[in-house]
Amino acid sequence: MNDLKLALLSILLIPSFVFAHGPSRQKALVSIEVEASPDKVWEVISDFCSIEKWNSMVKTCSASQDSKKGSIRIIEYDTGESVSEKLFKHDAVNMKILYAMEQLEKGRIIKGLPIATLSTGISVTLVDDGTSTLVQMKGAFYRAFPGPTPPEDQTDAAAIEAVKILYETGLEGIKVAAEGK
Repeated sequence: MNDLKLALLSILLIPSFVFAHGPSRQKALVSIEVEASPDKVWEVISDFCSIEKWNSMVKTCSASQDSKKGSIRIIEYDTGESVSEKLFKHDAVNMKILYAMEQLEKGRIIKGLPIATLSTGISVTLVDDGTSTLVQMKGAFYRAFPGPTPPEDQTDAAAIEAVKILYETGLEGIKVAAEGK
């Protein structure tokens, strides 16, 4: 009889465990082809705080250690929101940068960017034809709303779209700066 009760209780509790998890990790990948050499593109992006020059969504940037691994930069978005990001990789030989947003205060939602975390990788590679460069921004993140039923502006889809807009804006700025147009 006790086994039957335990089995029934297990069956009743399993659905609550399935729906008890928080948001899932999301990803975004955006790329652009630039009519400039990889060296020229790297020159545009290699300074950890150059983001304020090539991403119009970023108003200001200050970094603790320039472009050294472990450097912390504080960026202020055009919305007035500020976040800090840590540099994990700055590989001039392979032209790759990896950084991540530092932990936000619990419950904080960045205006226009409904995410709780964001790690970003930027890579610069010569396109096979040898006349242009491919720049990719790849990110992984969680939406800001922790519960199972987020408001419409804080869903996974809203977070993905916001990160893609952030990346697309940056890539367009890199293209303009590297091509000199």
